[in-house]
Amino acid sequence: MKHYTISVNDSELEKLNKVYQYHVIEDSNPYLLFHAEHNGIDILAYKTGKVLLQGKEVTHELISIKKHLNREDYAAVGSDEVGTGDVFGPIVVCSLYASSSDIAFLESLNVRDSKNMSDKMIISIAPKIAKKLIHSLLILTPQKYNKLVSQGYNLNKIKALLHNQAIVKTTSKLSEPVPVIVDQFCTPQLYFNYIKDETLIYRDIDFHVRAESVHLSVAAASIIARYAFLVKMSEYSQKIAIPLLKGASKDVDEQIKLIYETKGKSKLELIAKMNYKNITKQNFV
Repeated sequence: MKHYTISVNDSELEKLNKVYQYHVIEDSNPYLLFHAEHNGIDILAYKTGKVLLQGKEVTHELISIKKHLNREDYAAVGSDEVGTGDVFGPIVVCSLYASSSDIAFLESLNVRDSKNMSDKMIISIAPKIAKKLIHSLLILTPQKYNKLVSQGYNLNKIKALLHNQAIVKTTSKLSEPVPVIVDQFCTPQLYFNYIKDETLIYRDIDFHVRAESVHLSVAAASIIARYAFLVKMSEYSQKIAIPLLKGASKDVDEQIKLIYETKGKSKLELIAKMNYKNITKQNFV
């Protein structure tokens, strides 16, 4: 059984509702706009704009849906980051080039926003994507992050510098210019202000909120970045003999306290972003 998820807007969802109106089957799920069956494929259209395809071979149905929605595959470079919501671990930025012919490959792996994928799925498909597609990966360790913060850098400036560097690296490997899409985390004006002193600046960028639904290159980049983050988290966990928690929860607060008390502040600085509230609110810093 294969499955693939496609993101659509309200008008596209309504269009698909009409396309499949004669193939609808009963479904009591209140979150569904419709559930249809066509050519042995289940099409579950959620009111949120997610359309899930399930069946033995979903490719033909996906191609058909794209035609109905007038969507054409095109080449692009996508750039995304992970680790900014985690107290422990690095910040990882990946910039990735996907040609129009790479899109089908990414779809066959059910590539989507890495936040909606389990660690197991990330670990399964990230190496396949990394092996096949041109990309650049930057890993900023907590130690380097803490040093930049001490020099007056804020998180968005750090992210802008990393994205610019990754995009410059990836686009330099291409023979012709393609659209470059970045998951927007600040205004374009601020972004370019942050990187104004860089020697090389890539300027022709499309900024999008939820960019992973705009082009699969962004989603694929986020998957590779997430994989690299998980690898580093595993390394850090082994080094201090404590399985580090992701995120910034109350459990993370307790773990920070434990590491500080048993390993000391110097060890904490090697694995944690020291300016995050989970740490600054504790008395020991």
